Amino acid sequence: MNTMWNSASWQSDPGHICQPALGQPVLSKTVLAPPVLALHGSASTGRLWQGTADYLRGRYRLIAPDLSGYGNASRRTARDIPDVAGVALGAMAEPMHVVGHGHGAAVALEIAQSRPELVKSLTLIEPALFHLLRVGDPSDLALFTELASMAEKLSTTAKASRPTAGMRSYVDFWHGAGAWRRTSESLRQELERHAEQAGRDLATALAATWPASRCRQLYCPTLAVMALDSPIASLRVTEMVAEAIPGARLAMVPDAGHMALLTDPHIVNPMISAHLRAADRVRSVRKSRRSKMPLPHSL
Repeated sequence: MNTMWNSASWQSDPGHICQPALGQPVLSKTVLAPPVLALHGSASTGRLWQGTADYLRGRYRLIAPDLSGYGNASRRTARDIPDVAGVALGAMAEPMHVVGHGHGAAVALEIAQSRPELVKSLTLIEPALFHLLRVGDPSDLALFTELASMAEKLSTTAKASRPTAGMRSYVDFWHGAGAWRRTSESLRQELERHAEQAGRDLATALAATWPASRCRQLYCPTLAVMALDSPIASLRVTEMVAEAIPGARLAMVPDAGHMALLTDPHIVNPMISAHLRAADRVRSVRKSRRSKMPLPHSL
């Protein structure tokens, strides 16, 4: 059964740890904890990662900016995912672990593909790479068509100042029939403010053209996560990406929906933490081996 996040989780004060400004260096040399760049999904903000920041505190420092069109970056617009990734790269003062959810996971993957030297590891929670469905089998194409219809409805209703209709369909799609009705009034208002940007995000994800084979160029440790009560389109794309990235691991969260990061943090946050630590161990071993290599003899 799909679950829904609650208003308390959404509205909680993230504190300074989750509020750096994009485009500015955010990590000083005095900070010892390794940095993690965390990128939120559509209709959300950097506040999504507060629980993860608390869980990792003392071991990693979480940097969770608001992506273009949301929160403190609401006035910033970007044409497509590469544009959003380009802005997010401004927050990377040095190589970092990169974690993303939905739209943010698509941005994280773009960062890793464009600047692999800056990415220590990837954690992709149901990446919104829905264009991959366009070249799949007939069932994949049907999923693509459904998402395209929803993107159009979000755009049309938002421009007509009727965002409720679009967001009701959007939320019920991601979280199960009746999810919008069960959502608090304050959260509905918050979501409605994001309606137009959520529609742009979805349209952008559907309009991309690069093939899944592009993922084969990635060699950083990668964890793909999907919650099994999420929409089939999201599960299918996550599976496709995990299959394409060399050595990627696919983790499944049972009895949880698309916002498992909020509804099941006791499962998802330990997954993220374990992946980060494993990636750091691999890097440490490789660095140690390189340092022990004998120097070549002079001729």
